[in-house]
Amino acid sequence: MAELKLKQYMFTFREGGWNTVWAKTRKGAQKQALLDYWEYDNLNPIPSSVHLATEEGLFNAMSLFH
Repeated sequence: MAELKLKQYMFTFREGGWNTVWAKTRKGAQKQALLDYWEYDNLNPIPSSVHLATEEGLFNAMSLFH
């Protein structure tokens, strides 16, 4: 069985905004997002928003900063 490779996943926060995590699966990305932000009251990842990042998706999200 081949080992799964890390992939970048995007997600949004309930309060607005977005970020990314690296994981092997979507379920792993959901867990990682929650783990990374558990201590912040104002940053609550939406597990259902986690999706595989694409070059176009990242470009569009980054364009919000320009």
